[in-house]
Amino acid sequence: MPDYQGDANHEEVFEFDCPECGAHIVGEAAKCPKCGTEFVIEEVPVIECPSCGESVPAESASCPSCGKPLVEEGDEGLRKEFPMLVAEVKPLLIISQDHGVEVGEGRRLIDKAIRAGKQRDLATAVQMVKEARSSIRAALEASLDSEEEGLEKLGEVVARSGSDPAEVLDALADLRSLRQDGDMEGALGAAAKGRKAAERSSGKYIEANEMYEALSRLIEVCDHFYLDIREARRMLREANDAGDQGDWGMMGIVARKGREQLMQGLPEAARSEMRKAKNQLLDAKADGKDVRTMVKILKDAGVAMNRGKPDEALDLLLDFKEELKNF
Repeated sequence: MPDYQGDANHEEVFEFDCPECGAHIVGEAAKCPKCGTEFVIEEVPVIECPSCGESVPAESASCPSCGKPLVEEGDEGLRKEFPMLVAEVKPLLIISQDHGVEVGEGRRLIDKAIRAGKQRDLATAVQMVKEARSSIRAALEASLDSEEEGLEKLGEVVARSGSDPAEVLDALADLRSLRQDGDMEGALGAAAKGRKAAERSSGKYIEANEMYEALSRLIEVCDHFYLDIREARRMLREANDAGDQGDWGMMGIVARKGREQLMQGLPEAARSEMRKAKNQLLDAKADGKDVRTMVKILKDAGVAMNRGKPDEALDLLLDFKEELKNF
């Protein structure tokens, strides 16, 4: 059960109950100190031996502890498919991490798959990994869409500044070619190369655009929680107008001010939303729902608050709301 203690003069302390054994845990923890349940995705998919209860690798045909078969004969195909799918998803997770692509939904689906695998519900485990694979791929494709559009814009900006956009346009061509070949990692690498080339002649634009995108995203998150975003929207429009006129300096200044203005009220708003989420979690738990994923999300949100990042906490609470809809 998460709890958030503290006031305006004290740091938030995140507390929660282990969803497996109920032990009360204070602060950041990777696993339960009482029962050992891990609060992170495991590297090796495991299932629980139906005979002795030992946790063993899912690809094993029999339990190394007691020697008895791990799954029924009809589940043999699923037993083999599960670890293969997990192994297929892992490189996608690494690519997303290396290139800063947000794949929270995919990670949560993998987490559910791991739990289902431990409980020998291999049909659910396989389905969850397949959904995770689709979710992560979709996130990577969306990132590449954004990168492609961004390089097109950067090519125009570099040309308008009087510099040669050849390096940027070459990187854009590489991105498209590698993406066509299915090389997502290579395509994202080409995008990074193009951005670096553009920085030499349009660094002010890149910095200003990043500030603009950050403000736009924060407005989107705050809108989901019905916060007052009218002034921030006005400043976003003003920053956009400055960008259209090629005034990158003013674009960045206005976008930064808009974000600072919006951030002022976020700590209290995030604390309020976390209290609501805590009550919703308790209700779901009382109804007998599996709340382990929601516990993890609230734990991460509490960590974000502790680190002075209420915007990240609200972003996570959006994920919490989506998870709640699944019940």
